[in-house]
Amino acid sequence: MSSIRTRVALASAATLALGTQFAIANAHAAPASHATAASAAAAGTNAAASGTSYTAAEVLAGVKKNSTAANQVNTKPHINTMTRAQNVNVYQVATGVYAYTSSMAIDDDGSDPDPDPDHQGDTTWHDSNGKALAAHHVPFYVLGDDCWDRKTPCPHFFYKEHGMSARQFALMFYNGKVIGSIFGDTQTANNQTTSDNDSRELGEASVKAAQLLGIPSSGTTGGVDNGVTVVMFSGPSWVVNGSNADLNANAQGLVQHALDTLGAAMAGTTPPPGGTLFEAETGTVSAGGSFDSNHSGFTGTGFANTANAAGAYVDIPVTVSAAGTKTLTFRYSDGTSTARPATISVNGTSHGTLNFPVTADWDTWSTVSVSVPLTAGANTIRVAGTTAGGAANIDSVTVS
Repeated sequence: MSSIRTRVALASAATLALGTQFAIANAHAAPASHATAASAAAAGTNAAASGTSYTAAEVLAGVKKNSTAANQVNTKPHINTMTRAQNVNVYQVATGVYAYTSSMAIDDDGSDPDPDPDHQGDTTWHDSNGKALAAHHVPFYVLGDDCWDRKTPCPHFFYKEHGMSARQFALMFYNGKVIGSIFGDTQTANNQTTSDNDSRELGEASVKAAQLLGIPSSGTTGGVDNGVTVVMFSGPSWVVNGSNADLNANAQGLVQHALDTLGAAMAGTTPPPGGTLFEAETGTVSAGGSFDSNHSGFTGTGFANTANAAGAYVDIPVTVSAAGTKTLTFRYSDGTSTARPATISVNGTSHGTLNFPVTADWDTWSTVSVSVPLTAGANTIRVAGTTAGGAANIDSVTVS
C-alpha cells in the first residue's frame, strides 16, 4: 500500500522536448536479450493498421479533446494527492481507455531500499516472479484500493469495474514527454488503518516514473502539483509481464504501439480499441512450434513461435457477432534479414499470401493487415509460413 509521506511540490527543473516518441521494443522468437528503452527508441515506429504513426503531442491533444463531461466516468470528484483539492476526474477517451490529469506524489515503496522513513517494503502488485515492485526501477502508477463509497457502480473511478488488474499498462504525459508505466500500487482501502491516505486520491507514481518524466523523485520532497496525464489501457492484452529487471523496458516498448492504437481509435480508424484483439497463445501451433515468453513486450501471456519450416503454422481462434469482410491486423516480429511471407487461411480456405517484413530485431514489433471474409460465430485463422524459416513470431490478431 502507498505510505504516508510529506508531499512538497517542486517546479520542474527543465522544459522537455515536445512530442517525444518511443518505438515498440517487444519480441517473440529465437532466444535474444530483452529490449531496452534505448533499443526501442532506435527501432523506429510501429504504425497502426491505418498506416499512421501518431506523436505524443497528437495523442495528448486527442485525449484532452475527449475529456468532456459526456465522457466522464466518475460522478464524485477525486482528490488531488498533492494539493488535496477534490477536482480530479476520469474520462473514457476511447473504448476501454481511461484518462485523468492530476499531481504526481512520489511512491518509493517496494523491494528497492529508500531513506524515506515511511517507506514500505511491499507493493500491492508484484512482478511476474511474485516479487514486490521496485519503485526505483519500475515506472508504476497508483490507484485507490477499493470503492470508498461502498456502492456499485462506484461514484469514483474504481479499477475493478473497468477491466483493470495488476500491471495494467498506461501512458504518462508531462511537459511534452511520454513514458510507459504499469499499475503497481494502491492507496489505502477503507478497512485499513496503516495510513491516512484515501482511496479516492489520484496522482501518485513511483520514483522511476518521476525520473523518466523529469519530475523531482524524492519520496519526501519530490513531486509536482499538477499537469501529469495518465492514460490507462484496460483489458488483459494490456497487462505488462516481466521481472523488476525488465518491466521498465517492457513498458517503454509498448509506448509507440499504444500511441498508434489510441491515435487511430480517436481518429475513427481501426485497430484496437476499435477492434477485438485475440491472443495467439489461445490457439495451437504445428509440430515443432511453441508459445514462448522469452522476449519483452508481448501482450497477454506469450506469443506463437512456429517451427523453422515451410508450412509451419499457428491457428488462432476468433469470434465475430456477424458475418462479413473483416480486417485482420497481426502484431508480429521478424528479427532475421529476410521477410517471412505467410499464407492466411480462414476455416481451411486460403485467402492469399501476406508479407511480414523484417523488423529491427526480435524485440521490435510491427503490424500488417489483410481483409478476409469471416462467418458469424467461431472462426480459425491460420498463419502458415511459406519459406524454410516458417512464420514470423505472432503476438496477436485484431479483428475490426
